[in-house]
Amino acid sequence: MKLTAKIKKAIMAHADECYPHECCGVIVDKQYIPCRNITPTIYDQNGNIKNDKSTNFEIHPEDLTMAEDQGEILAYVHSHPNGTTRATDLDLIQIELHKKPWVICSYPDLDFAVYEPCGYRAPLVGRNYIHYYQDCYALVRDFYERELNISLPDFERKEGWWEDKDHPSILIDNYPKAGFYEVDTPQYGDMLVCRIPRTEHPNHCVIWLGDNGQFNSEASEPCIGNTLILHQLHGRKSIREIYGQQWLEKTVKILRHRDVKNN
Repeated sequence: MKLTAKIKKAIMAHADECYPHECCGVIVDKQYIPCRNITPTIYDQNGNIKNDKSTNFEIHPEDLTMAEDQGEILAYVHSHPNGTTRATDLDLIQIELHKKPWVICSYPDLDFAVYEPCGYRAPLVGRNYIHYYQDCYALVRDFYERELNISLPDFERKEGWWEDKDHPSILIDNYPKAGFYEVDTPQYGDMLVCRIPRTEHPNHCVIWLGDNGQFNSEASEPCIGNTLILHQLHGRKSIREIYGQQWLEKTVKILRHRDVKNN
């Protein structure tokens, strides 16, 4: 996609207006339409800002509807305040979800980059943590789709749901709906539901690899062990590691999918 001088000028003006927050908008019929960024500010348990308009964006649905009324959306646009035009992991995911070009403007450097959908997939090992998009259950879903050719349903899950005693227990309540049933001994591909640390609800799920630490869908460094698991802890990269006593004590359920054959 080619950006005209007129479009660049309009994006730069909007980025300047919104700074230090991210601006966002769309390109329709060779013109840039600025939109409102409604990303909420999210705090961690210590009161520190984890996510706000300076690091993420969400286009107001009313603005998006009005833009769509003017014609086909050709590209989505946002700025990176005090950053570069390099796409983040979440940007790359969203590009594939929307199947449209993604324009990133760095501010105040005012550089531009255009990213086209290219089939990007986050690796199973070494991906960064992004709640919902790249968390422990997202990793399980990707593993099942790529390695076992099984599509698992997704479930809405807000940050910190596991600490709310009045919130549904997402992993426990939904595993039958996803096609899982409980077993006593794990085999390759089983999902283990864990509690980390002492939370109101079990809040973590891992994949049992056993002694098979390699994948068919991607190359990975050798990982030796006969009780290997694949998982992604909150705020950390996804890894394979040995399932030791500490994990045994955290495990609440061992679950097998109905479409996986027993050994």
